Amino acid sequence: MYLAKLTLATVVFLGFAQNLLAAPASKKLNKCTSGTTLFKDGLGDWTEESGATSSWKIIDSGLQLVLDAPKEIIQKTNASDFNNPYNEYSAPHSPNFVASQLLQYGKVTYTLKTSGTPGAVTAAILIVPGGGDEIDFEMLGGDRKKVQTNYFYGGEIVYGINGGNTDSVDTADGFHSYTIDWSPERIRWLVDGKVIRTTKKSETCKNKVCKYPTHPTNPSSTAEWAKGPINWKKDQKVTAIIKSVSIECNSEYNEIV
Repeated sequence: MYLAKLTLATVVFLGFAQNLLAAPASKKLNKCTSGTTLFKDGLGDWTEESGATSSWKIIDSGLQLVLDAPKEIIQKTNASDFNNPYNEYSAPHSPNFVASQLLQYGKVTYTLKTSGTPGAVTAAILIVPGGGDEIDFEMLGGDRKKVQTNYFYGGEIVYGINGGNTDSVDTADGFHSYTIDWSPERIRWLVDGKVIRTTKKSETCKNKVCKYPTHPTNPSSTAEWAKGPINWKKDQKVTAIIKSVSIECNSEYNEIV
């Protein structure tokens, strides 16, 4: 396994949204609650997807996600991937927190401190339950001053088409806010309140078909992309901290509860 993810994911899209068009007026709206989870006070409606309890803990500054070193550390190279190095064994658990909240359009802000360890990826994600459409931030521990942004649509596999790589703050030197602002006509990604990327729905259309966004794919499974692999002999434990997540539901497309 070439990289490891410390992932914070919130499940937000509705399953019907293949083209992410507004629901008909007669369609029952999704119920959505706006608010902020401060993780120092507990998990709220967030759960660790696999049920693991050893890969995270609540600390004074928030929710600490933890990657522990595998029991056996063996590093190899992959001849079919330009001899990039990789760890034969991965961390026993890769924490992935998911909210029960569903959102159809709105704004989600993650305040977090990423892992600065090469080979580890900290991600903040909006995703269809069970996989499919996705909008995300991904921060590489080996490239701390860049932020990767992606969107994926439906079941179509694409590589290197919908992503962006932007110079940014040092994501591991302290807490920063990462906002996904999603509307029927555009997606905006913001870091510390500053827009770093905008994708319009109209830009995804061809022959009257709009691919906004695309089914998730993983073009990231190389050590080169991850700036790794993790040097477990140096870093026996890799951490990221999630301070809070704020959800703002779009009242036109959600029933606010």
